[in-house]
Amino acid sequence: MGEIRSPYFSIDQEHLKDNAEIRSPYFSSGEDYLGVNAEIRSPYFSFDTQDYHGDNAGIHSSYFSAADYHGEDAEIPSGTFFHQDNIVENPYNAENFVEQDIVQNIYNTEKLIQRAEIEKLYSDLDLEAGAEYRIVKLVLNDENCIYRVPDALRKSNEAIYTPQEVSIGPIHRDKKNLQPMTTQKVRYLKEFCNRVVGETRVQQVKFLEKIWNTIKEDEERIRRCYGDGAHEVAENDQFAKMVLLDAVFILEYLLRNKDFKKYGDDSLLRRNGLRFRIRQDFLLLENQLPFFILEKLYDHLLEDGEGNYTSFRDLAYEYLNRYNASAYKPSDKEILHFTDLVRSSLSVNHPDPRSDEPIGKFYSATKLHEAAINFKEFRDECLLDVKFSSTKGELRIPRLRIDHHTELLFGNLIALERCHYKGEEYICHYVKLLDTLVAKTKDVDLLIKNKIIDTDRDGASVKNLIDKLSAETSEEYSIYYNLYKQLDQHYQNSWLKNSAYFREVYFGNLWRSTATVSAAVLLLFTFVQTICAVVALR
Repeated sequence: MGEIRSPYFSIDQEHLKDNAEIRSPYFSSGEDYLGVNAEIRSPYFSFDTQDYHGDNAGIHSSYFSAADYHGEDAEIPSGTFFHQDNIVENPYNAENFVEQDIVQNIYNTEKLIQRAEIEKLYSDLDLEAGAEYRIVKLVLNDENCIYRVPDALRKSNEAIYTPQEVSIGPIHRDKKNLQPMTTQKVRYLKEFCNRVVGETRVQQVKFLEKIWNTIKEDEERIRRCYGDGAHEVAENDQFAKMVLLDAVFILEYLLRNKDFKKYGDDSLLRRNGLRFRIRQDFLLLENQLPFFILEKLYDHLLEDGEGNYTSFRDLAYEYLNRYNASAYKPSDKEILHFTDLVRSSLSVNHPDPRSDEPIGKFYSATKLHEAAINFKEFRDECLLDVKFSSTKGELRIPRLRIDHHTELLFGNLIALERCHYKGEEYICHYVKLLDTLVAKTKDVDLLIKNKIIDTDRDGASVKNLIDKLSAETSEEYSIYYNLYKQLDQHYQNSWLKNSAYFREVYFGNLWRSTATVSAAVLLLFTFVQTICAVVALR
């Protein structure tokens, strides 16, 4: 029986046959196929989807491989590193192979793999059935920033809070429909290592150890970012491995998306529908990693990689800024995650903090228009930067794009504010302002006509969407308190609103106009007839 006496670590494929022996944690990102009577007794770490070992192979210590095929009775008694090498049917003594082609003692996997989730990984193998599976439960604290969406919000439309293609973080990691993306995460991990340090085996191992240690150093801080219930992940290195795969996937995907022409044949990039769904998944509140760990891992690329790369904040901003694009980058503010990055860019410039006085009277768009208030698009401004000029009688509003992802975007921003930004619900206040302006379908039509709303939808559909989003907010106070007050004063002081009311009531459409004119003509004829009768009597 062959022996491999150190932790087994792989980023490709390994083949195990009957009676393989691996003496402690076996770590794999996908499916691991072990032969009959396999025994696992030492750390085994794999970044691929399939692992195969030869007959009677015993693994007892550090073993690191990229694609390894072991013949029967191979014996490798110390830390070894294989890369794309095949040993079949034991054609020569493995000890000589180690001396010729294996870099020894490169990487001590004992430092990398401290614990493993055996019951989870080997449920199909009936191994270690009694293994302890502990769940970490952290209390809520000031570092919480990634939450489960409250049930009150989720029940309105669960789909806008649920990833379709890729899980990021612990909340949706076990969803079966998202598991196929694991293979792509593994592929992107390899590609990221190639990008930074090239294809040299030694350098890749060192770099992998470097980014792993970065995650392990901040593991507890990362865990504390998840709100109540969102952090329930096995208390072992599975959590760190999840962060590694998810974080590197994000980094490599954003880099490839930026250089789309170079990577146009990538299966994740060449289909527009898939690209769109992945972008949406990156926006979801429940589908996040803390921004700080992404920045730290990206910094290793800046330090060790060749070529010119922008900062990660700029890279992420450019990728996500397609949603109601903002000209403002949240440069100074601490960013919590991708959902928060979008919120920050949309609310860089916002009115003063909310007033403690409740919102007073407010008027719809057509009512304001009746009072001689014109609507004007506020170009290249922050979405929330709505201003009124009483001297010009202009309400200036940045253009809002409404399409098939608007509900998902604002739904998750509202959920973030409800969970995290108590007293600073700027997006909620903006949605409530929109709701006051579009009391009727004709209000939407007026805003579309004045290029305040950019959409391919009809007015009724837009109004229903705004009503639905506004129903998730319950704001009696607003950062737009002063704006409401200014509009009310202007409306009350405007004599034009009476003439505007007259036009609306009596000349609002063709039928009203026809009826009004007919009635006026009839009244005129009646008056003339009366005068004629009086004159005739004289």
